[in-house]
Amino acid sequence: MSQLQWNTIDYNSLKTDPNISVKIAQEIERLSWIKSPFQNFTGKGGDRGVRAFDVQNDQPFRPRLKSKLTGDGIEGNADLETNYDDFEILNQTIYPKVVGNALRSPIHQYSTMRHIDFVKEATDSLAEWAQDKRDRALVCALCNDFTNAVICDQANGFKDTKSKKSITTETKTIKAGDTMNVKAIRRAIFMARSGISFDGGEAFPLKPIKADTKTEGGLTIMHHSYIIMLDSYQANQLKADREWVEMQKYAGDRGDKNRIFTGLLGIIDGCPVLDMGIWTKMQVGMPSSSVSDDEFKKNLNALNTPKITPPSEYAGAQPVSFGALIGASALVLAGSQKVNFYIDDTEDAGRKVVCGVDRLLAIAKGRFALESGSLSPFSNQDFAVIGLLSSRE
Repeated sequence: MSQLQWNTIDYNSLKTDPNISVKIAQEIERLSWIKSPFQNFTGKGGDRGVRAFDVQNDQPFRPRLKSKLTGDGIEGNADLETNYDDFEILNQTIYPKVVGNALRSPIHQYSTMRHIDFVKEATDSLAEWAQDKRDRALVCALCNDFTNAVICDQANGFKDTKSKKSITTETKTIKAGDTMNVKAIRRAIFMARSGISFDGGEAFPLKPIKADTKTEGGLTIMHHSYIIMLDSYQANQLKADREWVEMQKYAGDRGDKNRIFTGLLGIIDGCPVLDMGIWTKMQVGMPSSSVSDDEFKKNLNALNTPKITPPSEYAGAQPVSFGALIGASALVLAGSQKVNFYIDDTEDAGRKVVCGVDRLLAIAKGRFALESGSLSPFSNQDFAVIGLLSSRE
């Protein structure tokens, strides 16, 4: 989407031309994604980490996925009707709601800005708010109530959780020194590819995110990977890990020829590692156990989140940092394609201008169940998320 040319807009056209409001709404949408760390893996395809769906109203919405066919089929002269497969649909129900915000200008006599300047500044601020509102909801949904996880361990890289049933019970054993490391990340990647659960049992492989297509030696290769998301504490811990330091010695070319040195934290087993920052009041980032329960819960829609497990429940004596491995459809985002922009110059007897935005939005972690209601390996399980939990130090 091209950038809006503000110098072509005058204040009178804002009041008389409805297309201008549409263009400003598109600009707010563009700006809300331009700095979002989720932009590159959000889309409508089934191979996106954040699966987006368009909805037109606030009625319950049911995103669906096709389950893999598992029948044996037939052989030889056997009739097809003797062994029909089961066509099963996975779905979950989410509930969109309208979210919005507005700004009001000072009175004309006290403002040194012309109206169009206020509208432009309001557009920037409302776009930043829209990004913050959406991305905080995405992060909270991602880190809420992990059903599969890897817990870091100072001695062995990750804790042995075979036969352990409760993730929150085991994370309470995290102590100083249990920091993020290459071995723990590789364990999460192995669990995702092999379909291994937290307790060592059989789960289901996580569908990877489509990355890119490469042609080498005349052979076209589709490269798929998971994405590793760490907070800044975990990112710094990883950089200090001896195995990570050793890997960088053999990373190949430096500069823009190697992705490791162009903004990504690095690549482990073909999976990009991202520093997602730290959650504060001023910025969106990965949460930790120090985030208050109220702050966490207010970014979740309880209708879309049957069980809320705030970060504080994962910590014992030592604060805990949150990271995650995500695959395709890890998160579900449903809403209107763009924000709605409103302008009202009749406020306070015409002395002030109000600019506002709203949109339909529903965000949830992907947890799909069979449409038939039958139990399956996916029931009440994170569809494409594995938590990465370590000491916050």
